[in-house]
Amino acid sequence: MLIEEVKLYVVAAGERERAAIGRGGMELVPPGLSGLFTHGEGIGAGGDIPEFRERMPAYDLILRLVTDGDLDAHATYATGFSATELAWQAREFRVKVAHLLTGMDAFDRERIWQRLWYTQRFMYTGRGLIQTVDEMLWDLASRHARLPLYRLLGGARDSLPAYRNIGGRTIDDYVADAAKAREQGFKGGKDHSYRGVAGNTELFRALREAMGDDFILIHDAVEHYTCDEAIRIGREMERLGYAWIEEPLQDFDLMGLRKLCAALDLPVMAMEWIGSLAGQPFNASTFIAMQATDIVRQRAIGITGQIKLAQLAETFGLDVHGGNAHVALAIHNDPLYEYGSEGPLPPPQDPATLTFQGIRVIDDGHLRIQCGDLPAPAPDWDRIESEALEVV
Repeated sequence: MLIEEVKLYVVAAGERERAAIGRGGMELVPPGLSGLFTHGEGIGAGGDIPEFRERMPAYDLILRLVTDGDLDAHATYATGFSATELAWQAREFRVKVAHLLTGMDAFDRERIWQRLWYTQRFMYTGRGLIQTVDEMLWDLASRHARLPLYRLLGGARDSLPAYRNIGGRTIDDYVADAAKAREQGFKGGKDHSYRGVAGNTELFRALREAMGDDFILIHDAVEHYTCDEAIRIGREMERLGYAWIEEPLQDFDLMGLRKLCAALDLPVMAMEWIGSLAGQPFNASTFIAMQATDIVRQRAIGITGQIKLAQLAETFGLDVHGGNAHVALAIHNDPLYEYGSEGPLPPPQDPATLTFQGIRVIDDGHLRIQCGDLPAPAPDWDRIESEALEVV
């Protein structure tokens, strides 16, 4: 299925809210002796920071890869509040990338992924380009095969236990939110508390006492410990039966992470931040070889990259965690599904209303992709082209 043409459409998208929202100040991690900083929200500290919100006209930039077959690849490439700026993004795509895709077989995803990987360095495109194009091509393959993506990728399982992020300004807030997560059917909860060793020890004990031993608890430290502090809190977490500690040190601290992994029985997860900077899956090899992580944070680029990273970790007997829901079900070495703050997932639906590609649902505390038999809807390209503010 050859890609014959690349088209980009700037279209009106109604009104959306534009917002400028702060996250509090940068405060010393309690008790203030380590010299490390974290943001105020993570230690329950507020601040009189203004917020700006306004509903205004919005625009989308739609990318379409026209093939010689019955199906095209397509996705929203960018969104914004200026049609002119999106049109210039489209022109930049046209001169930098379009010719790299035209004439390629849309099913040669690996070849295209490898080719676009190097545009990050030579054309300064960033990871977003590869991510979008790769996901478009996998979506096209899913529609062509009439299979949900996780089955097209291999289909290791049909469900995965799910937890969600919990939060609050006080310990009581955290406990209440964890209880709410359990009421919603989730199997566990993950905090983002940056209160230091003493403050987090108090929190973790309160959570375990309130939730019992059958509720999965995870701590995301977001780089706010020293190595010695991470060992101390890690041993407390071992006593309390926590599942793992995530991002305890800065990802650049390879020697500290190696020391931490060796000191704890508790699994250590690393590579959230450095993994998102365009190096995954390849930069994971150093962490794995140095034994500087027990679980690799899934931040690889595109579906193709995420499968590469999962298989790399598997060869070393390691788990990965995070990333695309379909990838998580297509592999066997991601232990849990993380549900973040993207709003409530729908409960199971009537299959008669669903396409063969399916939707994510949380069912009895597990992630599932629920599918029907309806075809995936196709865009009305004639209408989009006639109504587009600009076609590039």
